[in-house]
Amino acid sequence: MSMVKKNSLVLALILFSSFLFTVAPALAQNEYREWTFMVYMDADNNLDLAGLDDVAEMQSVGSSANVAVVALLDRWGEECGFDGSAVLYVHEGLNETLWGGWSYDYELNMGDPQTLTWFINYTVEAFPADKYALILWDHGGNWEGICWDWTDDDYLTIEEVKEALENSIIGKVDLLGFDACLMASMEVAFTMELSGKVGVMVASEDSIPWDGWPYDIVLSNLVGTPTQNEYELSIAIVDDYIASYEEIGWSKVFTTLSSISLSRTNEVVSSLKALVSKLLADFDVYKRSITHARNQADRYWFGAWHQGPYIDLFNFVHQLEAEETLMPYTAPILDAWSSLVIHSKACSGPHNRGANGLTIYFPRNRNSFYTPEPYYESVPELIEETNWNALLAASFES
Repeated sequence: MSMVKKNSLVLALILFSSFLFTVAPALAQNEYREWTFMVYMDADNNLDLAGLDDVAEMQSVGSSANVAVVALLDRWGEECGFDGSAVLYVHEGLNETLWGGWSYDYELNMGDPQTLTWFINYTVEAFPADKYALILWDHGGNWEGICWDWTDDDYLTIEEVKEALENSIIGKVDLLGFDACLMASMEVAFTMELSGKVGVMVASEDSIPWDGWPYDIVLSNLVGTPTQNEYELSIAIVDDYIASYEEIGWSKVFTTLSSISLSRTNEVVSSLKALVSKLLADFDVYKRSITHARNQADRYWFGAWHQGPYIDLFNFVHQLEAEETLMPYTAPILDAWSSLVIHSKACSGPHNRGANGLTIYFPRNRNSFYTPEPYYESVPELIEETNWNALLAASFES
């Protein structure tokens, strides 16, 4: 998330009181619902107050007989004056503390994949459902990772997120959401697909503003229509998110969101492998076209200045299609895109081609965010499958 602050002091005091003094009423646990909506809220950093804002949005709707809303909230002691973590069952108007409290005795490391696995298992066992949504909430860094816990000086790598899913008891995360910057990339999508446990992914190619997802609207929609499937819910989240920012000043210039059908990533990655192989085999022939496509594609992170290291993958491939000899390699990717990307939107801003759903790592030059070794270490499966790092090296070192 990026930091467009709103006044949260009064809200923080109200929610702090609610967290401390709510007495847990009897729960209708272990009864099947249509959906269990889990939010892994790593607010143990400078997003502490943003976490309270989003919990308040969840409380404005709360759980229902068909939808369980459960959040694991970890707070930052230097911001709020105390440490601790708690699993909260969100009712309309209040939180019910299921586990934890606001002392260091309950301080969890949200950058430890075992914490994520534990939260998934705890929630699934207590609130079984036909369908599950899991939202990872915090700062995001694309292939570099997510959920920076400042108390423990740790974060989740993308491989660790995959590991946490693989080690959990959940059969399937029907909808995996990233309420965090920059997470809608082919690197992240392919790695999540390799877990074998995710259906649809919802994430942003660019930054997420301070206010994050509009949980009041998202949950109102879900509670109102609990029979919707993960595809329908993902489309509604994209629409509601973009609509919530369309009138909010400069925040809208980096507001994008997309829903991705992860079952289609293997097909696109296979076609990308063929394209990269062709480009490398005749690199001298295509070097100018590769550079042009890279420079013309929408570029994310510091998007308004067009300097970030991530480009819109669809834009890149579409630009290469101008080379007639590359069309047999570009066409399969472009043709499959509409089934890979379920829905994608962006507010008006620097993304004049509209944001097409997924980025890929391709810095502007070797002196701007080009770190090949950390890149390989973070997402080795995609790199080994596509040889994408070799294309980057050829582009920057030739």
